[in-house]
Amino acid sequence: MAWRIDYVNFMKLFHIEAFRGVGRTSLIKTYFELKSHSVSVIADQAKDRYLNLLEAKPEIAMHVPLKQIATYLGVTDTSLSRIRKHIAQERASSK
Repeated sequence: MAWRIDYVNFMKLFHIEAFRGVGRTSLIKTYFELKSHSVSVIADQAKDRYLNLLEAKPEIAMHVPLKQIATYLGVTDTSLSRIRKHIAQERASSK
């Protein structure tokens, strides 16, 4: 389930004492996740980004279309398919 709120009403929430701390914490957490992802897209190999995603949020890999995952990882869906095939082969050969 997703929630949607416009900017004006979102800013009104910060006038509510109970929301202020939770809202600030949520914004900071989201900001650092975004920065971390941005650095990862530049610095990490695509395979590593995919493995990190699987470890951190396995439910995404199960419920989100591969094309969207590829976009999030900064690769084409064809590249993601190759990465997934390579990982599957590595896991099969290690058994």
